[in-house]
Amino acid sequence: MLDLTNLVSLTAVASSVSISSPASANSVTSPLWSLPKTVLIPLLGLPAFWVISFLIYCVKCVIFGMDRTPRIDQVAKTPWLPRIFMEFGYWMFRIPVRIFIALGITPNMITFLSMLLTLLAAGAIALGHFAFGGWTLLFAFTCDAWDGIVARATNNCTAAGEFFDSTMDRYNDVFTFLGFLYYYRNEPWLFGVTAITLVGSTIVSYSRAKGDSVGVSANVGYMQRHERGVWLGVSTAIAPIAAAYIEPTATTPQYHIVAVVMVLMAIMTNITAVWRIKVVMNGLTAKPASKPVRHPKESPASSASADFTPQPTHS
Repeated sequence: MLDLTNLVSLTAVASSVSISSPASANSVTSPLWSLPKTVLIPLLGLPAFWVISFLIYCVKCVIFGMDRTPRIDQVAKTPWLPRIFMEFGYWMFRIPVRIFIALGITPNMITFLSMLLTLLAAGAIALGHFAFGGWTLLFAFTCDAWDGIVARATNNCTAAGEFFDSTMDRYNDVFTFLGFLYYYRNEPWLFGVTAITLVGSTIVSYSRAKGDSVGVSANVGYMQRHERGVWLGVSTAIAPIAAAYIEPTATTPQYHIVAVVMVLMAIMTNITAVWRIKVVMNGLTAKPASKPVRHPKESPASSASADFTPQPTHS
């Protein structure tokens, strides 16, 4: 039979266990809450904001119908980014665009800002700050959409502006993937997949631009730039949430959500690149051959004199 002293001791132990068990259980089952508030608040708050905004937009579409932005009609249809998401983005852009116009901010300024933000995002990703890097990357991609909207709203669409925007897009693509390549430098398979994605993304953009320059539209395929921006930005921004559960003790997490998206992009971008190359090649082959330029016939005398007449040289 237990004496009174032992009974009191057991009661105290049981009480301490019952008091401490919820906290310990929470720490085991919810490692997400152990993250610093400076990381946790934007990590959960920003997705919540966009989800709530999207639900409001869906209600608006049910009542008034979905918007039909002419610019989106020019983009190849793809299951990887349904139209409603793109229309939602344009709907969210209206207020910032009006502010830019009121302040006199030019499209080229916004384009340059997108490059600076991409550099910041790439640096954050390279150092392992995926949540901050992901949201910054999405903001940079948003600026890349804003510049075109502002240009069209102010009738400021020029060939020079289009060239500058397209060139900065190539810089942004390379900067982004360099950040991921540096972070995954000690993970051979992820480093390789990221490198393949970089190659595919570059050829996807180049093949369309080159096709347009020779008069063949190659606006086909998947994981085009707007899709890559959304998929990569969102997956990077929310990757730390999954990492908190999948690899809570890892000093350099692999961020499995990003890894899955990177594999998907590596496959789809290169499929699209080959597809576009084929479209352009077929288009050029189907074009009628250009007629040879016909020169007036020369007499033998004039031909002979031409052979021995010194011709001007061009440096």
